[in-house]
Amino acid sequence: MTRSGLLVVKSLWLWLVWVVSACASGATTPAGNDGATPSPTSDAALDDTPTPTDAAVSQGSCVGLASTCGATGTNDCCASNPVPGGEFLRSYDGITYTDPSFPATVSAFRLDTYEVTVGRFRRFLEAGQGTRAAPPPDGTGAHPAIANSGWQPAWNAKLPATTADLVAGLHCHPTIATWTDTAGANESRPINCVGWYMAFAFCAWDGGRLPTEAEWNFAAAGGAEQREYPWGNQISPALVTHCPASGGDCIHMPEPVGSHSPASDGAYGQADLAGNVWEPVFDHYADPYAIKNCVDCGALSGMDASVRGGSILNLADYLRVSFRYHMVLTWWNGGATGIRCARGLPSSLEHQTP
Repeated sequence: MTRSGLLVVKSLWLWLVWVVSACASGATTPAGNDGATPSPTSDAALDDTPTPTDAAVSQGSCVGLASTCGATGTNDCCASNPVPGGEFLRSYDGITYTDPSFPATVSAFRLDTYEVTVGRFRRFLEAGQGTRAAPPPDGTGAHPAIANSGWQPAWNAKLPATTADLVAGLHCHPTIATWTDTAGANESRPINCVGWYMAFAFCAWDGGRLPTEAEWNFAAAGGAEQREYPWGNQISPALVTHCPASGGDCIHMPEPVGSHSPASDGAYGQADLAGNVWEPVFDHYADPYAIKNCVDCGALSGMDASVRGGSILNLADYLRVSFRYHMVLTWWNGGATGIRCARGLPSSLEHQTP
């Protein structure tokens, strides 16, 4: 099928998803595509009605949570948009990254509309989660198509020993850490100062999982559209970076999630897929990709966590969809890393793949 044909099918499928939802409710990196870890302090009124979503159900972080997200501050912070799945090329945009060697097929799934907010993460702590005394149950947070992809008992020791230790870590930077010990003005900003194990633990507790690197790449690229940036093929400094063009200090707190919607949204309605906080994915980093021909693949094959999307601390080169990056699994990353969870389709939609 041609790319235009795929896009027609994708559009029809998303329309069908909306109809069903409404009724129910009423790795080698291309050259130059890998780099040294940037310093966290150097390197570089809209209608934001979201794409039809299937609101999260029974998520621990969302029970009774006010709708305070998006550019108007009135959207459901726990919305989760369907992504149709399909075939595409990882780490490819046809403009800057042009190596077509890493095809992938991704099944339909949901990817949360917004990065996990401080308010949602606060529910996690209030439930006593995120420590060695209360790790995720073994096997939770698994990808349904990847064997042994859930939480492993050996990872319990990678969590903070106590809630006090966890909170101390959330204050990882004096200027840009978004966590406050009491609820305040940052509740709709993305939680940051978290590592891969903590991100995995939160998503597992919240009824979801980390997206695989292929899933994240597919959603951010618009699938077969192979976008250079999540919103299209043109950079917009107002949307993606506050960093100076030629280095110097670059210290900015992440913005409230969805602040620039809909202009910065991806093809399937997710906000801030680039330019707010780095987003850890399920896969551990490998160069080249651990699995070359990917079909619902994910691999824990490296020592570092793969992270995608760039942050508010980075120049535009880091924000391209195809750019790959990595961090130490236990590192809090100087306030540059947050969380976004993936989820399965509800039973009413799970057979609606194109």
